[in-house]
Amino acid sequence: MVSAVSSQAATLNPLTHTALDTADNAKQPASNATTNDSDRGPATQLSLSQGARDRLMAAQQAMDDWSQTTEDRFQADINARHRQAELANISSQLTMLDLQDARQDTNKAGIERLQKSYDKMLNSPISPLVTLNAAETAKALQMLKDAGRTLPPLGPNVTYGFVKDGVQYNFRGDGTVTTRKEGIATSVEDQQEALASLRAMTDFISSDIRDNSNARASLVAQRDALIGQ
Repeated sequence: MVSAVSSQAATLNPLTHTALDTADNAKQPASNATTNDSDRGPATQLSLSQGARDRLMAAQQAMDDWSQTTEDRFQADINARHRQAELANISSQLTMLDLQDARQDTNKAGIERLQKSYDKMLNSPISPLVTLNAAETAKALQMLKDAGRTLPPLGPNVTYGFVKDGVQYNFRGDGTVTTRKEGIATSVEDQQEALASLRAMTDFISSDIRDNSNARASLVAQRDALIGQ
């Protein structure tokens, strides 16, 4: 009977119902309240056996060794590539020296011929230019033909030269033919011009003559040191 009355009273009095709810809620912890350590369970501690620690250290050491080996191989590959590039460069320089040395004999022979021409031009008496007559011109043309040569078309200021038996034949564009002794000046002016031209050619060729022995020895030493690495 009392329970029925209390329930009915609560239903009829909303204030009484609200008071009961508030009292119940006060017993519940707030949703944003911080949990004390005393509310937690005991902390869990991880303990490894000596064998497990040894295996972990061994695995770490193996990883370190692998990393170092990979780095060493990478650096060795870079060094090898650099060494190959340097060897290729040295080989190229040695090839250039070979080509220069191969020209030395040709240059020296050329200078020797130029020196002989210079001496002949300087020491031979002047021999004037000779203009051939019609009969002599016909013989010169036949001589040119017998030598297997054909006189090309010549402009008014063009001269075609042909040498036979120490005589130089000059065929001019106007149809005249002159002769001069090969390598001998026809005048003082001609002599000076020829000597200046011979000196210039000699100087030009001489500038290409050099001793490459020291440069070659240095390159070979560099090459051998790289190969020995």
